[in-house]
Amino acid sequence: MLRLFFALQPAPTQRDSLVALVAPWVEELGGQAVPASNLHATLCFVGALPEEQLPQLRAVAARVRGSHATLSFDAVDFWEKPEILCATARESASARDLSAAIGEAVVAAGFKPDIKPFRAHLTLARKVRRRVAKEHRWPRALEEVEVRCEEFVLMSSRREDGRSIYSVVDSWPLYADDSR
Repeated sequence: MLRLFFALQPAPTQRDSLVALVAPWVEELGGQAVPASNLHATLCFVGALPEEQLPQLRAVAARVRGSHATLSFDAVDFWEKPEILCATARESASARDLSAAIGEAVVAAGFKPDIKPFRAHLTLARKVRRRVAKEHRWPRALEEVEVRCEEFVLMSSRREDGRSIYSVVDSWPLYADDSR
């Protein structure tokens, strides 16, 4: 079984920049830093599927149309229940609309994704010590990092040595407008 989800990914230099910006906070809070290569903004969590359904899911994604998505990450927040530190972005209509379009297409094709309202964030650290984090005021301002995504990706998630490892399975381009 593959654990699959659709996402937007910052460019490698942007991922490295975000990880470096928050490294002091991660250290202070005793969290487990997420590797830069794992940073992504989830658009639609599909869930566990047998590998033989992957071609059908790829075909669904290939029919989704959307314009490029820009996310402006300008704050770092601590989310208590999952005990994560994350970069959060202002509302992005293009990313929200893409998330909705993917979710609708996946459901129409007979899959049963975990549909949630799109909330642009990048998980930067897990297992943050709640007691230490609660001593701080959240969210905290972050030097703005603008992420312009020209594609969306299908990613798989697996556990290895107690950590989540994400891999890009496939990608599809986004366009300057929806005319295509």
